[in-house]
Amino acid sequence: MARTTTRKCLVADCPNLFVCDAESSRRYCDLHFGGRGVPLAAKVQSPLSKDPETEADFLAKAAEFLATHRPLPPVPEKIRAVRIEDMGFDTPQEAVALFSDLHYGSRIDPRVTAGLAYYDPDIARLRLERWRDGLLRFTQMDQALIDVDILHLFALGDDVEGHGEMFGSQKLSMAESVGFQVLGFVDLTSSILLDFLSRYKKIKVYKVRGNHGRITAMARNDYPPDNLELLGWSNIADRVRRQTGGDWSEGPNGIRQLEGGLIDFYISPSFMTFVEILGHSFALRHGDRIKGIASTYTGLVDNKYRLNAIVGEVINYYCIAHHHEPQSIESEIGGESMVNGCFVGPSLLSVSMGRPAANIPSQEFFLMPPKHGKTPQHRIRLASKEEMRELIEWTGRSY
Repeated sequence: MARTTTRKCLVADCPNLFVCDAESSRRYCDLHFGGRGVPLAAKVQSPLSKDPETEADFLAKAAEFLATHRPLPPVPEKIRAVRIEDMGFDTPQEAVALFSDLHYGSRIDPRVTAGLAYYDPDIARLRLERWRDGLLRFTQMDQALIDVDILHLFALGDDVEGHGEMFGSQKLSMAESVGFQVLGFVDLTSSILLDFLSRYKKIKVYKVRGNHGRITAMARNDYPPDNLELLGWSNIADRVRRQTGGDWSEGPNGIRQLEGGLIDFYISPSFMTFVEILGHSFALRHGDRIKGIASTYTGLVDNKYRLNAIVGEVINYYCIAHHHEPQSIESEIGGESMVNGCFVGPSLLSVSMGRPAANIPSQEFFLMPPKHGKTPQHRIRLASKEEMRELIEWTGRSY
């Protein structure tokens, strides 16, 4: 049986005794095991002990903290105000609406998608109505506090489904021919723009072509000015011009401009266009041939960095569409990239690929204060999650 012994800790001024094996070389108690630690007296000493020097140091540090500490300033009176007239909302702002990927004339058959996706002109018209009403409702809410008299509409493309030759089964995904797609789109959009004048004193429309409006079968043969969407928007401009006024002209880069009326149009023959609003710069394009936000070399962020270098400045906002999923990323000082949503929602392609994806159809809408740029932001939802799932069928399930 092992023999034990009682020893005294060798740390100076430590009165502790400890028990250990008689043959052990241990010389310190548990408090100073291995000879480490501080003397017991220092370990138990209070910072408020009666030692004159220690207490004086503590009081000096406390006095220094109190002398240098500053609380946060009080909440400004205009923020605490409860009456609108006392809140100081006296800076006019301008509204920006992104509009894209309506694909009017498209038909997505739920029998082919297992009910995961469906779309047709009736749904398109319903969602156009919801977009119109949602934009006006958000405007009504914003105008209750601030002056918002101008709406900038970024028409980013894919207004119609197309001519039926873009991919092998496109003709089977069309509810009507491309000519009637354009005519229907022109009629609906013209009336919506006039409805927007119920809340805005001025509307400015900026149009870039979408790839579904091209007249060639293959993308590699696409020539941006030869696009049915540009024809459609020129028709829209002429229709509303009868009520809103304005005169046509052409800019140095071929941008067709209808100006001088209640609704101005800037229809670009190029794949992109540049706009400045209240001192903030925008680059607009549909977004085909640009991959996702973070894709290396060919993604949206990398594309924007290279575009900055070409134009010689940081573009404040780079707005695209095409991907059908709303996204944004702010990876620069004073630079943001954003992707608009769509009217369609999921499609046969999106739900049948290796990484299936679906989202609620939506469009982006925001205000532009002069100082800070895009700040108040609204996402206009065009359907509910229940609507998006109502045709999914579970065989054998009791409903």
